[in-house]
Amino acid sequence: MNRTSILAAIIALSFLGANDVHADYHPSRPSGGGLTALELTLGIGVMGHTTARPPIDGYGYDRDPGPAADAALRLLFGQNQYFRHGVTMRAVYFAGRQFGANGHGFRFGLADLTYTVRTLLPCISQRDGVRFYAAGSIGVTGGWVDAGSGRGPMNADYVVRQNAAERLDHATLGWTAGATGEMHYGKLLVGVSIDLRRLWGIDTSVGSSWVRSMSLRVGYRFDATDAQEAS
Repeated sequence: MNRTSILAAIIALSFLGANDVHADYHPSRPSGGGLTALELTLGIGVMGHTTARPPIDGYGYDRDPGPAADAALRLLFGQNQYFRHGVTMRAVYFAGRQFGANGHGFRFGLADLTYTVRTLLPCISQRDGVRFYAAGSIGVTGGWVDAGSGRGPMNADYVVRQNAAERLDHATLGWTAGATGEMHYGKLLVGVSIDLRRLWGIDTSVGSSWVRSMSLRVGYRFDATDAQEAS
């Protein structure tokens, strides 16, 4: 075998080795009981509500977009990395534009409890690197809605807005559904989530609300398959 043939063989082996490193991630199914994943994430994003029968149009009572923050804890069960399901608990805070720095119509403090499913996307994941997942959830949501005197300075509407702030605080209950795309690298994860909530006020003259949100998420995970794959 001449030098040219040896060099060509080395190049071919290097190419195959590189392909193996970056191959699609197809984890084996471990034996034994159900595996779990515990994940804690923090989210920051935008949220907006549309509320029927507000005390007065405008000032953030009928509709208001703004920043929102949340924290979520997710517990998933499954036999492998391909498909998991479980529960997600999330707390959300929203107070309109600039987190209510210039006043707010309605300020929301919500808690979600959802059934969640998640699947691995093996074709774009790597064996020893980044892994991508898609998740969906549906469940119940509820919390407390604090009525304020509205956004901006009070002029001729002072009495109506002050009465709203004093009388329209109420509890709320409804449903929520959402979808999340995530990228995991080691124990760290980042993602984007989109959520929709439908809320009905309890013992209040205020009508129902649609609440829409989108957030960027960062977090930390503990995944039982890490120990399985290392053994």
